Amino acid sequence: PYVGVIGLSYVGLAYAIAFSLFGFKVFGVDIDSEKIRAIKTGLVEDFPREVVLKVLEESLVVSEDYDILRDADIVFIAVNTPTKPDGSQDLSQVISALNSLANVWRSVNYDYRVVVLKSTVLPGTTRSLARYAKETLGLPVPDRVGFVHSPEFLRATRALDDVLKPFRVVVGGIDERSSSYVANLFRELYCRVGYEPPIYVLSPEEAKLIKYASNIFLALKVAYANFIGLVCREIKDCDALRVMEVVGLDPRIGRSHIMPGMPYGGPCLVKDVLAFSRFAVEKTGVNFIEQVHQLNEKVLNEIVNHIENTLKSLQGKNIAILGIAYTTGSSDVRDSQALTLARRLLEKGARIYINDVNQKATENARKMFQNIGIIEDYRQLNTMDLIIITLPYKEYEQIIQQVNNTIPIIDLTGTIKNRKVWRFYTSARKD
Repeated sequence: PYVGVIGLSYVGLAYAIAFSLFGFKVFGVDIDSEKIRAIKTGLVEDFPREVVLKVLEESLVVSEDYDILRDADIVFIAVNTPTKPDGSQDLSQVISALNSLANVWRSVNYDYRVVVLKSTVLPGTTRSLARYAKETLGLPVPDRVGFVHSPEFLRATRALDDVLKPFRVVVGGIDERSSSYVANLFRELYCRVGYEPPIYVLSPEEAKLIKYASNIFLALKVAYANFIGLVCREIKDCDALRVMEVVGLDPRIGRSHIMPGMPYGGPCLVKDVLAFSRFAVEKTGVNFIEQVHQLNEKVLNEIVNHIENTLKSLQGKNIAILGIAYTTGSSDVRDSQALTLARRLLEKGARIYINDVNQKATENARKMFQNIGIIEDYRQLNTMDLIIITLPYKEYEQIIQQVNNTIPIIDLTGTIKNRKVWRFYTSARKD
């Protein structure tokens, strides 16, 4: 079958490249002309340029024009679903993509096609969109057009690897025919890859809940680890990093996402927590997940208070933040807690200077805040009143050795081993 992908950010592009690499003809659409130009030159962050150029030459076509999806037998929709100010989910990009696809498919004769939602949507959305496609857009659902939700579980900096070797594949169709069609497509892909992940065929509601349950649990682990960190700050001779390192040795708990550090952030966890929090309250009347997010925000408040107490006053103080993306290796500053911290300190009168090992992250942050400075030369750190480390880059551990001993350094990662550094989640200075 011919494969179509709508939305070519890291999720959509990862699937487009994966199918292309293993012999499928793929048509990718994105309305962002700059993104299309970047892909055509092979200059896409976290994707090997030689791989991108190889598939473009052999089996991948990308365009801003939906008309290239005329012959696509299956189309993955991988556009953003941000959260509105009231906490509800914004489906406008999904609906727009579906409208544009329907405009193309209505003029084409075909036997059977499937729309696969990769975008994160709440339980009930797939069936609602299928009804919308039938009743409003005039697509022959379910007779000749199937609908499936197949959640993605990709890490932004390793998206292609995660598509090619997933822990699991989840398929939730509105009927058996659509589910079987997509499950068989994935079986064929992974047969060609030479890898056999477990494929679970479920209802679309179950498929979506798996995605949310996974992301909310990861957010919960981060918030809980940081909560233990706050407890340790109030106990004599207690280092939360040592505590949670030992806790993580229990295989029932695991070591992923349990080391105290920055509050959770990024393009997925925050919006998913907010959207599912509202959904869960509507369904159960319990605001448990809302409290998780409140704890996440409390951690940031405690960090700001600690910085203010360290400097007595923030007015006019020069503060460097090392690490501004939401995670290492990324240039993405969407919902970056380091950037939120910068904003909070700016509001209190501090002068903020930022640096990220990924230079594009620094550039992206500067576009959002014109009134922040850039650390272009690490010697500038010796002119600061305070240095905050938010991402665990080895480079930062090395450069702080050249910083004057009189300048306080706060480590929010727990990974910097240096006598002059103060670990935020400890009750006393540790060697």
